[in-house]
Amino acid sequence: MRSRKTDLKMASCDSWLPEYQWRTHHGRSVRAEPAVAARAVRDVVPGDMYVLRPLVFARSIPARLMSAKEERYLAKDERVIDGLYEGVGAFPLQDDPDGDLVVGFVGQPWTLRQNWLTLTPDEYRDFDEPGHIKGLMAFSVGTRGSETRLHTETRVYGTDHASVRRFRPYWLLIEPFSSLIRHDWLAAAARNAGS
Repeated sequence: MRSRKTDLKMASCDSWLPEYQWRTHHGRSVRAEPAVAARAVRDVVPGDMYVLRPLVFARSIPARLMSAKEERYLAKDERVIDGLYEGVGAFPLQDDPDGDLVVGFVGQPWTLRQNWLTLTPDEYRDFDEPGHIKGLMAFSVGTRGSETRLHTETRVYGTDHASVRRFRPYWLLIEPFSSLIRHDWLAAAARNAGS
């Protein structure tokens, strides 16, 4: 038995994206068993969250001006994680039902259309095409003493100098809102788990 979940959490992220230029991480205590908390993360719907829908709507305005297609994951009763897969172009890398969830994304978010790619886990691991960012969002659950901890981490890697230069201002703009969404997601999961 490991005394710190941090080692396992980092190992999960490190196995998918060991090198990165940008990283955020957030955690929260939950009054629930680890398996219950892990399922609660997956079961969060937009209606459980306070900030997701307005922020996603604002972010999608440029794309909406280009196309009438509405982003699917704004439906209040659809799991947020499913909406990421279907609406944003994220894809599952690792999903341990009572443990870690790792979602990958590859694209050019600084462009109007954002150009998200959908890859298999093996394609993701090998991807290094210049002009893109490669990222992950991970949720993990562990224990610290007698309490259960939910943790989320986001990592982003620019595949070349040009993508790093293009992504930097985008990250500076969206990171505070992205962190707000992660906090909101963890809070919704905690409520759904009975905390």
